[in-house]
Amino acid sequence: MNSRIRWTVLMAWCALAFWAPRSFAQEDKANLSPLRVTAQISGESDADCRDGVPVLVQFWYGGTQPLRGYLVVLNSNEWVTGIRQQSVQEIRGPGEAMIQSGEEWSRSVCLGTNSSEVSHSAESGAENPELLTVSVDVLKFADGSNWGPKSLPESNRLLGTFDGMDFGVKRTDLERYVSPIPPEKAPIGVQDIESQAIGPLTFKSGVWRDERGRDFLAVDATNSSDRPIRGYVSTEIFLDPATGAMIRRVTTKQLATHENPSEYLAPGASWTSDPRKFSYLLDGSLADYKIALDFVIFGDGSAFGPKKSRESDEVLGMIDGIHMASARN
Repeated sequence: MNSRIRWTVLMAWCALAFWAPRSFAQEDKANLSPLRVTAQISGESDADCRDGVPVLVQFWYGGTQPLRGYLVVLNSNEWVTGIRQQSVQEIRGPGEAMIQSGEEWSRSVCLGTNSSEVSHSAESGAENPELLTVSVDVLKFADGSNWGPKSLPESNRLLGTFDGMDFGVKRTDLERYVSPIPPEKAPIGVQDIESQAIGPLTFKSGVWRDERGRDFLAVDATNSSDRPIRGYVSTEIFLDPATGAMIRRVTTKQLATHENPSEYLAPGASWTSDPRKFSYLLDGSLADYKIALDFVIFGDGSAFGPKKSRESDEVLGMIDGIHMASARN
């Protein structure tokens, strides 16, 4: 290869490297993250990171929508930090400035401790790509949409946090969905009434028909414990009675959406959730159903249940956001 060809190839490679970040916004509609993140072990000592490894995380955002927050995951070789994975996140409140397209910033993180708190930028050391990899797990945009695989419980909790913060400033559709129905408007089952006690809640359910004669499953939950309940997550599972096969499942989230203990579900009191449209069998008859309880959060912060669903993580995040919004007001 002569010198002119080598020079042409070199210039083309440099141009590609220069323009790649700036053209990244064009990939928003693909499966690529509009937030680009790199991480490297810092060559500078950090007095606040004596028990871990100081890492400099650098961000560049190229999306078209203003960005409200993110959660990224740092993966490391265990022998470097003692852990395999750690998340770093940022949350912008409803009244705060959003991250705009083209913004670049950096954060220093102490990898290998229990803390992923973001601090001021630090001078970076030599890059160690073989030691650290970074993945974006969730992005939250200013228009309410989100992006990402949301593979971690922390990501679903983060999304719930944004929702909880919004409850304090506006009445959202989601808040209406998760708030208990007032007693005077609550649907009441009129057929095939059943009662089922699960942990601290007793569920009463039955067939309810709307004004058009359509069949719905009406469910209310009574606090059978001696402590106030702040929220719970349950699932209505519709089944084929002949085979036991699941036809459909619907998850219900119920929550006191403000930092007000008087709104919690008191012992002996009941909450009613939105009715669920019944599933039907092939012969047109109503399917069977059962109710499962995944998570209960009490007013004192203690919990009950396996907490296996992403909705339970979202409810925990909503409570985080409600508290954050209340503390800022």
